[in-house]
Amino acid sequence: MNKKNHKILAQFFVLFCSTILFAQQQTAPSNLLLVLDASGSMWGQIQGKNKIVIARQVLKDVLGGLPADARVGLVAYGHRSEGDCEDIELIAPLTAGHTDALTKKIDSLNPKGKTPITGAIRKALESLADDGQPTTIVLVSDGLETCGGDPCALVRDAKESGASFIMHVVGFDIGEVDVSQLECTAQAGGGLYFNAQNADDLAAALDKSVAMPADLPAASLAVEALVDGQLEDVLIKVFDQQSGQVVAQGRTYSSAATNPRYIALPPGTYRIDVDAIRMRGNVQQSVENIAIIEGDTTHKVIDFSTGELAVTITRNGELSDASVRVYHAGTNEQVAAGRTYRGAKTNPRKFRITPGKYDVKIKALEINSGPEVLFQNVAIAARQNAEISHDFETGTLKVGAQLGGALVDAVVKVIHVDTGEQVGQGRTYTSEKTNPRTFELAPGTYRVELHAIKLPGGPKKNLNLTVAAGKTTTGTVEFE
Repeated sequence: MNKKNHKILAQFFVLFCSTILFAQQQTAPSNLLLVLDASGSMWGQIQGKNKIVIARQVLKDVLGGLPADARVGLVAYGHRSEGDCEDIELIAPLTAGHTDALTKKIDSLNPKGKTPITGAIRKALESLADDGQPTTIVLVSDGLETCGGDPCALVRDAKESGASFIMHVVGFDIGEVDVSQLECTAQAGGGLYFNAQNADDLAAALDKSVAMPADLPAASLAVEALVDGQLEDVLIKVFDQQSGQVVAQGRTYSSAATNPRYIALPPGTYRIDVDAIRMRGNVQQSVENIAIIEGDTTHKVIDFSTGELAVTITRNGELSDASVRVYHAGTNEQVAAGRTYRGAKTNPRKFRITPGKYDVKIKALEINSGPEVLFQNVAIAARQNAEISHDFETGTLKVGAQLGGALVDAVVKVIHVDTGEQVGQGRTYTSEKTNPRTFELAPGTYRVELHAIKLPGGPKKNLNLTVAAGKTTTGTVEFE
């Protein structure tokens, strides 16, 4: 994951955890079932502290804040044997008034084994209360399924069968892996996925999971993100339209399991900001006044489809190497860059960029002065092609240095007469390969200064030469 993605994810988590989610409905669940990863990887450390130690303390704090009549249960996995996909235990069924005993059991967990997430969720589902009250299930895991199961499919099937629960998933220091499996599991369970990197993140994620009611109204928002007809990985931030507060967030990934991304919401009016995190530049779309109606799902398709920009560069009519940089029009914000080289496979150089207006800066790489040309306000439309081309005119200048017919080693400077800018420099040496020294220049008149560095006294001589497009101009200085 690149730096931009890390930054965006961190911002989303901070924003989300600093916001009161569904404030008008927040109460502790009557049934809370925790599913805790106690696999061997939980001995890993965060800032010098074992993850299992962090999880124990955070869970104690969460349990200590629950009402006395809250029914709490615990499923753990990977805590009794190594390499055993059946190492899953219902440590405590849903029961009220046993918080102290439960925290002692959490303290006794000794991480050892694998990560059978699907089996652990199955165990949790089998232990759901039959009191008619919905259950909040919270899975805390520092890794993905390692026993071949499909937790998302299991949770989806359970929901379709009428099981009364909401499921949240907390990825705890899970690293730079594709967590769409866990996102999908949370989505299928009508809940949220949290990316927790440390103790504070874990505490905030669990607090939010506990605070979110298990019996949300049957209303949701489905956001599908596309680029050129293919599913695209985006981050979605949901705002209450009236207050402007962030109320939910989600990520689609590029999998059909999580794209479209379903987000449970109370009926109301919302705004969404959708950020295409894998596309270069600040690529974001917003949709205002989205109505969420009880008993219905509102679908929104966010299309980040691109257009094609083809840049062809020639020099005297032949394909030529140049650097190409594309910026948002009127800014220094670069969105794409590349080189044309001199082959038909890369020239024209093609870029896929989102619709908008762009400035395109081209710098010739085969011309000594490196001239640049700027195309401004180039319009790009979705699924459309735009083309720009430029031909750099040049001529060849050859400068030699001799003494009595023998080659002379000299430093050569080439200065444009009109601008006074030095556009080239080289050295002739005493080899026929480099003497005369060759320069590729834009048409114009140049002052050529030569300094014979190995002759007595280091004599210098100048001459003016005119370069014409497509022509070769040769000048030889005879030193005495």
